[in-house]
Amino acid sequence: MITVTRIGKHLGAEISGVDLSQPLDDNTFAQVAAAFFDNEVVYFRNQSLTPAQQIAFTRRFGVLEAHVRKESRLGGHDEIFVLSNKLDANGKAIGAQDAGRFWHSDLSYKREPSMLSALYSVEIPVKDGIALGNTYFASTTAAFNALPDTMKQRLEHMRNVHSYREYRLKNYAGQQEDERRGIRTVQEHAPTPEQLASVPDTEMNVVRVHPVTQRKCLFINEGHTSHLTGMSRAESVAELAKLYAHMTQPEFIYGHSWRPGDLLMWDNIAVQHKATFDYDPLPRLMYRTTVRGPAVI
Repeated sequence: MITVTRIGKHLGAEISGVDLSQPLDDNTFAQVAAAFFDNEVVYFRNQSLTPAQQIAFTRRFGVLEAHVRKESRLGGHDEIFVLSNKLDANGKAIGAQDAGRFWHSDLSYKREPSMLSALYSVEIPVKDGIALGNTYFASTTAAFNALPDTMKQRLEHMRNVHSYREYRLKNYAGQQEDERRGIRTVQEHAPTPEQLASVPDTEMNVVRVHPVTQRKCLFINEGHTSHLTGMSRAESVAELAKLYAHMTQPEFIYGHSWRPGDLLMWDNIAVQHKATFDYDPLPRLMYRTTVRGPAVI
């Protein structure tokens, strides 16, 4: 029998009594899945997982994605996206060094955006006994529910475009962006034409109904939303700024302080997240698996 302990006001819970290195029976997995979708973000402490075990557990939720950034996949395990500031013996980055600097939901720019992500902490930076590199999550369902009814009705008729191309061009362009990172200059690989062609811009509803919980949520994010359709760029920027400010109010946020051996999962439909980079040059190593969700229209 698992134990679920709610942590945040609107999202976030710890699940204990589970060893994810072992296959879960159907009843236990059903309890884990129910707790996950109910709480939007859940974590399991003190796990000891091989890449294959992480893949096997998250695959129970659906088809796994291989990230478009091939250079940051784990060798021999394309389903694992490596997040790390560590370098190999030749000085080459072993993974994505500064992914998640902006509020976003993973792969929201795809025709089939991800359902969930699972991040496993292999190595966590600690300074003076305090873990660094917290990750923050904001409930887009709670944010939608808190809006006035007139605003909800207005937003349900609006569409937005999610663009990996624009994200890359906007956020990885020169020294200004290096300064915004707040960390040392990182190694970035310019996406190839083939990579960009594999993730064309996608237009979708601002308000999305979750396919599992049937809850309504705001499906926009600072990292990947290019613009609102049917508006001038200036109008779109102003409207999005108001929505972003609303969605990231403290009452909608859960902040996770990592420990080695944490396996944390978040719902990419109901939640957006943002990383922090207060630890460099202390080493950090994380493995992420991502489960594909249903196509959006």
